[in-house]
Amino acid sequence: MDSVKASDWQAENVAFFHRVPAEAVAYRLSLVQREGDNHKVLESELPNLWETIRRSYEQKAWKIVVAFRDALQPFLDLRGYWEQSLALNKWACEAAQALGDIVNVARWTHDRADILQQRGEYSEAESLYQASEEAYRGLGEDTKAVRSRHMRSLVVRAQRRLTEAEHLCESTIIEARKLGMTVWLAHPFYVRGLLARDRGDFQRARQSVEESLSLLIDTDELGMIAQCQHFLGELALREGSLAEARAHLDTSLRLSRQIGILRRVAATQRVLGDLARIEGHYEEAEQAYREAFEIVTQIGDCPQLARLFLSQADLRTDLGQAQDKADLLQGALSTYKQIGDVRGVTEASLRLVWWCLQRRQFWQALRTVQTTLSSLTSWQLKLDTHTTSRQQCWKPSGGPGRSV
Repeated sequence: MDSVKASDWQAENVAFFHRVPAEAVAYRLSLVQREGDNHKVLESELPNLWETIRRSYEQKAWKIVVAFRDALQPFLDLRGYWEQSLALNKWACEAAQALGDIVNVARWTHDRADILQQRGEYSEAESLYQASEEAYRGLGEDTKAVRSRHMRSLVVRAQRRLTEAEHLCESTIIEARKLGMTVWLAHPFYVRGLLARDRGDFQRARQSVEESLSLLIDTDELGMIAQCQHFLGELALREGSLAEARAHLDTSLRLSRQIGILRRVAATQRVLGDLARIEGHYEEAEQAYREAFEIVTQIGDCPQLARLFLSQADLRTDLGQAQDKADLLQGALSTYKQIGDVRGVTEASLRLVWWCLQRRQFWQALRTVQTTLSSLTSWQLKLDTHTTSRQQCWKPSGGPGRSV
């Protein structure tokens, strides 16, 4: 009898220990799905959650990996956990391929490009957006393909290929209208505003972004509304309308904090720092820049970091701290080179050269010019190669072109 009881007890133990991992996975997945908007809870539980996801991936529990990806990815992206976000995206894409889910393979290719775009890795992001658009076209998912095309216009613009970006933007608007994507047009209208500002046409830029905002009334797209408010605030600042700038920027900051978009919070804090500096409130500017710097270094936002270096350099000019300014300009130049931002490299280089000339550091000025020209020439060669290889992907005017 005792031996029978011992055998039963051992069987129960084995069943319990087999059951525990599955129950732990179910509990943690339920936690993420339930607390998706509670960032404090997810941050405190992230090590345990990540270990569960990693083991699920190693055991090829594909449906579990996919479920975790859908539940956790928004939090990872909002809070700037880029490495975990990229890893989870990769694992989910493998899971989708194993499950034969080609729609999600295309979707997560697009999502991976989103992550890289936010990090300033524009060239790779562009290739991935192109791949996701082509995949969606092959599946007959034109609405989703248009969204990938829209994002491609953003990363092409970031690489200063403005004419190509304008073509992508306008063809996106034409096709979105044909597909009845009325409210979503707010997104390409915003990009149209960016491109108009790049060309120096502030009136058209304002008109495009205000048109974008008008489409977002009574929607829950708070992130996009915050982005438009930020744009209008930055534009007002350039035009010298300081009170209008602060109103737009304060609204953007409030909305971005409300939904927890760290990247947008940092960007708006930087511009509010610029506004405070222009008003002569240097301590307020320093505090805004410091808060922005803490965020961008935490999330690895290289484009915003470079802009922040330039803003801080301007503050050092006002405070008469010349050497600190040179270090900040060098930091901006190095960061812009790292991400391949031609316009940023040019601006930072010119400002650094002028600083050197003012101090009669002619050799340093010459070296800066030489290294900058070398970088620009190298990028131009890559651009020429890129343009030649992609010409067959363009359609003549008269409707949205589709990639071959």
